[in-house]
Amino acid sequence: MPDFPESAPSRDDLVARLDLMEAMIAEGRQATARCGWIFVLWGIVDLVGVALQRIYPQRWWNWPLIISVGWLIQFTVFFRQRRRAPRVCSPNIKGRAMAAIWGMMGVTLALYCFTAMFTHHGGTTYFAAIFMIIGMAHAASAIILRWGVQGAVAALWWAGGVSLFFLPLTSHWFETIFSLEMLFGMIFFGLYAMFLDRRTPNAHA
Repeated sequence: MPDFPESAPSRDDLVARLDLMEAMIAEGRQATARCGWIFVLWGIVDLVGVALQRIYPQRWWNWPLIISVGWLIQFTVFFRQRRRAPRVCSPNIKGRAMAAIWGMMGVTLALYCFTAMFTHHGGTTYFAAIFMIIGMAHAASAIILRWGVQGAVAALWWAGGVSLFFLPLTSHWFETIFSLEMLFGMIFFGLYAMFLDRRTPNAHA
């Protein structure tokens, strides 16, 4: 029997599909906003790490200690949230994509940072790579969620990484760039995301 081509989707079908895509994008943004406290946490953790390094420059354990404390706090809060409300940040495909992007970024940074620390590697390229990796995760999320604000944050991280290759990496310059990245790329973005989460009706229903 001859194969007849499938009928083209109707206008109502197209509208329904577009509505579904918009709903998934909105849920993905809401999932990121709901987890905004994580950005605030790690921004504060990294600023404390810089302060410790400045106060105790000869102590090799400054960064391993502060990063371990950050992971402990994050896992503790996650565990308490799961017990109160056993749900993930977002159950749809976009939510799982966000979880995959940020989860793998976290694993990559953990392996990279701890290996570099214990083998005593550092310098310009070390921190530039960290900034680039974080920027890549923000950029991927921004593309998936069509979120211009997060795209701007990605550009900020990339700019910070590139600047480390051109500016003199003195203590003053490095601390300034690092602090700006933590303030605007982590803490302020996290607070903005938390504000959006609070403003969303029934966000915690």
